[in-house]
Amino acid sequence: ATTALAALGAVAVAGPATAAEKIKVSVGGYMEQWFGYSDNKEAVNRTEDGFDQQSDGEIHFKGSTTLDNGIKIGINVQLESQRDGDQIDEQFAYASSETFGRINLGSENAASYLMHFGIPSHGVGTDSGDHVGWIAGYDFTGGRTNGRGPDNDSEKLTYFTPRVSGFQAGASYIPEIQQDRDASTTTTGVRTNGFSVAGNFKEAFGDVKVQASAGYTDFGNEERVANTTNLQSFQFGLRLGFGGFGVAGTYGEEDRTGAVQVDAGTQETMGLGVNYAAGPVGVSLAYVGSERDNSQQEQDAFELGAKYKLGPGVDLRGSVLYAEGDNAAGTEVANGFAVVGGLKLGF
Repeated sequence: ATTALAALGAVAVAGPATAAEKIKVSVGGYMEQWFGYSDNKEAVNRTEDGFDQQSDGEIHFKGSTTLDNGIKIGINVQLESQRDGDQIDEQFAYASSETFGRINLGSENAASYLMHFGIPSHGVGTDSGDHVGWIAGYDFTGGRTNGRGPDNDSEKLTYFTPRVSGFQAGASYIPEIQQDRDASTTTTGVRTNGFSVAGNFKEAFGDVKVQASAGYTDFGNEERVANTTNLQSFQFGLRLGFGGFGVAGTYGEEDRTGAVQVDAGTQETMGLGVNYAAGPVGVSLAYVGSERDNSQQEQDAFELGAKYKLGPGVDLRGSVLYAEGDNAAGTEVANGFAVVGGLKLGF
């Protein structure tokens, strides 16, 4: 990333940027509004039965300018439509060039997350733990294939190479594993010096589309955080498409090692999915399963999803969800299903 910054800087001073215009910001984003019913068979969570309305949405402020030397400089600020832990989801600046690739600087996901190919869904979704809001007692912590872990949108520096013959690589350096933290990196309580590397491939061979990805993340020094362990993640993704049909498989692994044995162990997550889309109609079927090797913790989730495109940026979507899960002692803590429908809007 340092080499790419130096190269971009060298190009930037090669000539005056006199014709480029000041960055102008446009507004976009998405909104999801869901209404559904859930039935939880696990007795401890019976109070979670019934109807519910859930929402998700962000307003995106984006802007860019292209300098006379061809370098594109841009910004991206994402405002949450609800207060859910953090009012601003992501905010970062970037510089990109067809010759040198792209650099992100700010609060954004790491390379392994951004380059991962997960399981497509025409409903609520399942590969990022979307069942949690509907199936009581179901915990997807560590049970994802995208390798996000505790990092999420921590401030970081990320570099992506240009895509050559379908291949692209990326790397992130994460000084502190905590979002919106401008305090000194010597402060205790925060993992430091994390990094992430990833690569993916996407290409069409006639009517067959291939997408594949692999990534690794080290979540940094754990010495500053009490009662925790070393944490690393690996993830792989594969998608194949032919016409309107698609199949996908993903695998994610979180490895915890160290003296704190209560948190140590390996959690493996696997996902499988099939989908079909023709015109405005789409259907999908997905499975995600996760388990820990040093306990009886196990989770399984299924989703049947469907969509109908009502117009540009306006989708009518629905899901039938089922999930079950056991805790570390092997006791069932989740067992339920939900039927959910709603609107997914892009603007």
